[in-house]
Amino acid sequence: MFASSIIDNAMVANTFYVTKQGLEKVKAEYEKLLDFKRQKTMGEMPNLLHSEEANPEYLSFQEDMSLLDARLAEYENILQNAELIEKPSKERQKEIGIGATITLDMDGEVDEFTIVGTLEADPSQKKISHDSPIGRGLLGAKVGDFVKVKASVVNHDCKILKIVYHLS
Repeated sequence: MFASSIIDNAMVANTFYVTKQGLEKVKAEYEKLLDFKRQKTMGEMPNLLHSEEANPEYLSFQEDMSLLDARLAEYENILQNAELIEKPSKERQKEIGIGATITLDMDGEVDEFTIVGTLEADPSQKKISHDSPIGRGLLGAKVGDFVKVKASVVNHDCKILKIVYHLS
C-alpha cells in the first residue's frame, strides 16, 4: 500500500499527512530497510574486477545498494515532512477535512469514505486521498451541502449526510 505511494511522491519536499498508525507503519518499514542494508553490507562484498572485466556480482550488489539507498531517502523525506492528522476543533468538525469519515448520497447511493493523506489512500478500504479529485471536491463541504465531484470517468452529485472525526 505505502510502496507505490512512496514512489509517486519520491523526493518531493511536501507535507505527508498521516495518521498515527500510518506514521508508525512508515517508521517500521524504514527501520526494516535500514536493518536489511546493515545485514547486506556486513558480509563480504564482491570484488570490482573479475579477471579483466567488471564482476557481475559487484555490479548487481552496487545496483541493489543504489536502489536501497534511494528507497531509504524516500522514507527519510516522508519522515521529515510528515504531519500527523489530528482531530480538528469542535467548530472545524462541521466541515470535511483530512481525517473525516463522511457519509454521502452519491447519485442516490449512500456510501461512507474517510479522507486521508496520499500515503494511506486505499479506495478498496474506502480511504480517499485528500489530493484525489473526489477528495479535493469534498474538502470544506458541510452536512447538507451538495457537491459536484468530477472523477476521471464519471461525475457525481453528492449530498453530504454526515461528518465524523474518529481521530484521537
